[in-house]
Amino acid sequence: MKPRSKLVVFVGLLMLVAFESSAAVPPSDKRTILTSGEKVYPIHYQLGQSTVLFFGLRPETVICGNKNYFNIEKIKEGITIQPLSNFSTNLTVLAQGRRYLFFLTPTSGKPDGFVEVKWVPPGQARSVKTLAKTDSEVVRELGQRTKIGNTVEFSILREKVLDKGKRRIFEVELANLGGKSIPSNQFEVVASLGGVPLARQVVVWEGDDLKGKGKLRGRVIVSEHDGKSLSLVIGHLGRSTKLVIKGGRN
Repeated sequence: MKPRSKLVVFVGLLMLVAFESSAAVPPSDKRTILTSGEKVYPIHYQLGQSTVLFFGLRPETVICGNKNYFNIEKIKEGITIQPLSNFSTNLTVLAQGRRYLFFLTPTSGKPDGFVEVKWVPPGQARSVKTLAKTDSEVVRELGQRTKIGNTVEFSILREKVLDKGKRRIFEVELANLGGKSIPSNQFEVVASLGGVPLARQVVVWEGDDLKGKGKLRGRVIVSEHDGKSLSLVIGHLGRSTKLVIKGGRN
């Protein structure tokens, strides 16, 4: 090879390396999340735009509450999220014994394009109890229950109303009357008003499985709702039932 040809090839390789290096650098307007796996973080999206969640390690399991509304793909050290509809849902990512909790929700403002998620030990994380109990918090004991088929019982234990009614948290519980363990991602709980799912809601379970003869608790968090009566619809393997929760506060 002639010296001039070698020079051209060398310069070309340098340009290729520089391009790949620049492509690997996240955008300057990236958002960073510090989590110890206890708090649910909102991810804001817009139709037509993808969102990248970068964990610095390869995701093992991705659980989306309403997977029909999103295309989610694993990449080397994260996931890409492509919304197909304006619908809010919960998202759980499991990797190397860690659990990351998110709430996918549409926004009319600036969406999240690149989110770097960093894991911190629970002792070093900031307090996840950002909603401290105040005089504006109201707790209602509900004690409502229903059955899904013959093997699962669903209960709404209590309701917490915070931020002057802008946020409602329903503490729920599943009871397995059978002997076989059931993955929690097989259950879908949706808060609805007049048969229409509320836009801002998320469901978080305290474990990945409902053990045989065991119980599993969770929370249904509804935001920007005026406190009117609503229904919690619980579904499992093609069966569904609902409980109506009357509005108002004690």
